[in-house]
Amino acid sequence: MKNWQKNRNYKRVKDKDGNVVANIITVFGQDVEVSDEIFATYAQVDRRARYVGEDIPAQHELSLEQFEEEGVSLEKLIRETAPGAEKWFMEQEESNAFERELLKVPAVLDMLEDSDRQLINTLFYKGISVREYAQRLGISHTMVRKRRDRILRNMKKYFSKD
Repeated sequence: MKNWQKNRNYKRVKDKDGNVVANIITVFGQDVEVSDEIFATYAQVDRRARYVGEDIPAQHELSLEQFEEEGVSLEKLIRETAPGAEKWFMEQEESNAFERELLKVPAVLDMLEDSDRQLINTLFYKGISVREYAQRLGISHTMVRKRRDRILRNMKKYFSKD
């Protein structure tokens, strides 16, 4: 019996002829009998977790033989882990669009009044909270929050125009 088999929390109980009598999964220290389908699914998830997770040492090379021993379908593993061409392309397009929008931020900030630009700079670039900024100015945090929201709405209109 391999080391991982000693530590697993599921087992098949067989009679003297080798026929499966029961499928047992231990949950919170209590043995629960489950159907063949649930047992197979649970065992598959456990094998995958062991294979992908803690049982693969760092810098370990994967081999086809190891996939076969573990019952992991190479095609399924590739299908689950590799994004499709369409998804990859869409992610690239979204990333490029986001970068183009980021390049516009300085121009939009330059269009703001000095007090509005100072508020945005303090809240978003210096990381000062709304309450702390309000205390510095001697006004209520509600006023600062409303001003911030108005400025952001106006900035959003500029970005949505393009």
